Amino acid sequence: MKLRLLLLVPAVLCCTLVWGRDQPAARIETQVVRVLSTNKAGYYHKPWKTPNFTTMQASGFFFKDEKNFPGREGLILTNAHVVSQTQSIKISNGLEKRHYDAKLVGICNSADFAVLQLEPESLKIYERLNGKIVPLEMGDSDALRLGDKVLGWGYPLGGESISKSEQGEISRIEVNRYAYSQESWLVYQASLQQNRGNSGGPVLKDGLVVGVAFQGIRQSDRINYFIPINLVKSLMPVLDKQEQIVQWRYVVQHMFPRLKEYYNLSPDQGGVLLDYIIPDGGPYKFGLREKDIIFEIDGHPIDNFGDIFFKPLDQKIYFAEVLNRKKVGDPLTIKVIRDGKTVELSAKVTPGLPRLVSKVFDDANYFIFGGVGFVELTFNCITNLGKSGDTFKEKYLNEFPERPYEKIVIISEIFPEYGLTKTEPFLKRVERINGEKVLNIEHLYATIQAEKQQGKKRTLLEISRNLRLPLDLEQADELDRQVKAKYGILYMKTEGGFRK
Repeated sequence: MKLRLLLLVPAVLCCTLVWGRDQPAARIETQVVRVLSTNKAGYYHKPWKTPNFTTMQASGFFFKDEKNFPGREGLILTNAHVVSQTQSIKISNGLEKRHYDAKLVGICNSADFAVLQLEPESLKIYERLNGKIVPLEMGDSDALRLGDKVLGWGYPLGGESISKSEQGEISRIEVNRYAYSQESWLVYQASLQQNRGNSGGPVLKDGLVVGVAFQGIRQSDRINYFIPINLVKSLMPVLDKQEQIVQWRYVVQHMFPRLKEYYNLSPDQGGVLLDYIIPDGGPYKFGLREKDIIFEIDGHPIDNFGDIFFKPLDQKIYFAEVLNRKKVGDPLTIKVIRDGKTVELSAKVTPGLPRLVSKVFDDANYFIFGGVGFVELTFNCITNLGKSGDTFKEKYLNEFPERPYEKIVIISEIFPEYGLTKTEPFLKRVERINGEKVLNIEHLYATIQAEKQQGKKRTLLEISRNLRLPLDLEQADELDRQVKAKYGILYMKTEGGFRK
């Protein structure tokens, strides 16, 4: 099943907007807006190249939040994927179609939402021509149940005026992966009309916003998904402190009868087996260990499939939802069976660590040295590589790091100035430098620079499949001067330093 985002780009994006009680058409057309964003589209496999720019068209809506944005007027909620690496944001509505300047106030890439604000002069003109902005009111997404009806408005492909969706029904509530961030959060599925351009639109019940539309299934009709508004509200306070979002990395295995027998568990004992955690990562520092059987979290018994009965939603849900509602530093209690004994772990939630292959939302990590271009392998990079990225995808995408902050470094390009005729066999992972395992791109760069400063003439890289690639430390500066001038490269390494 392939998920798609719901903004306006070729063959990928589409979605639906939702509304409840009857509202005057003019008010709706000024509360729900079209968002036009010009975004930088970098080359993540060769990030030294000058980026392209793309224009995204989606939807958004006015809201008010005195707790997190006291006194701020003209706030707009939309999706993060709409304004990712934005260079310019304009908004318009279905009444008079004038374009107004807006700015990005904050973005939560992990849960795919962003806050915009009309520029002061644009806000004055907007209200003079359209009347005082009446923000949409937030509802309680936890109160939604399967079978509840939702409706919508938005600006999908096919016209300039606002469009109303047919009434849809909530058909599924579960923890699942968000297509944009590749992180897992609570998501609601609804049987709403699918149309490109509605990303960021409000999902409403009884006139109150209960979610934000953001993705659908490419092969299906009338199936789309929305971000629950309670998730947005819970993460709004950490827009500028996103290191407080809990992102533990672990692998658990469902318990089946033979596995229970092996661990001497009774047939009615619930729980999941913790197969893997990153050494010294968040779960490890909290107190969890590999081969723990996790059977309770914050008082919620866990069944053999990892589900708990979660009272706020009045249904079973994956146990990770308890973690997702925490912030780093919040109290948490987990009960496990370890070596046949029950162990209770009560502590504050610890910070998580990045994936081995992450999705990134900023400039790529790279450097060029000695005529060779090195890049950190990311989800973005694999996507840019297309078919040639399939090998990286199959080998690394779902793997876990063996050490904290471990990343894959690949050779993305060997310039002719290096002097190698057939370069393709070397466009693989850099595994070692002079016999030492490469931790990440920052480690590789620092090691090369240290050896150069020590006066060493050469260093040796070990590439996947036992290939060797030497770097000439003495001639590197001259080679790189030629590369930079000949190919018009502005920055020979990530501008502003490597990102964690």
